[in-house]
Amino acid sequence: MRLKSLPDDAKVYELFARRPDTFQPFVQTCEQIMRGPSALSRGDRELLGAFVSALNACPYCHDVHNEAVKAYGIAGELAKDCQHDLANADIDDKLKPLFALCRKTTEAAYKVTDEDFKAVYAAGWDDEAIEDAVLVTCLFNFMNRIVSTLGIEADADYLIGAGPRIRDDGYASSLEASIGAD
Repeated sequence: MRLKSLPDDAKVYELFARRPDTFQPFVQTCEQIMRGPSALSRGDRELLGAFVSALNACPYCHDVHNEAVKAYGIAGELAKDCQHDLANADIDDKLKPLFALCRKTTEAAYKVTDEDFKAVYAAGWDDEAIEDAVLVTCLFNFMNRIVSTLGIEADADYLIGAGPRIRDDGYASSLEASIGAD
């Protein structure tokens, strides 16, 4: 069952547009986390978001952000490859311990240990990069739960333009368009 006031084909920004005082600042935070300065490229952050969404079995977020992954020129199967076999996934070896930390953060954050951090540091990442990766992970865990609980789904038509829209215009433009449509 969905919220009675949401249409069956509601998209996340339609939900956000209903509460602009809450979600406009949140979307700006998303912009900063996903598109602001970082040692992680925008494509890597999208891949990490799609990976977390795959771990959480959230098809909406996985599929939408996997389209962004592809728009950044990254292979579309990588998020699920990382989910199923991170050690052998075709991603830069430097990313693997960072993704492993984010997996543990998603599945059982209380089990994160100093050894997890040592592996990430040994791969060449610094505190800021770790913070950025954890912020992406937490952002997607938060959104996966909202989207999954409220039954928001992406259809094929929505997915067609999702990747280039995220890559080219970011997140705030979609919210502004939704608010303007009211």
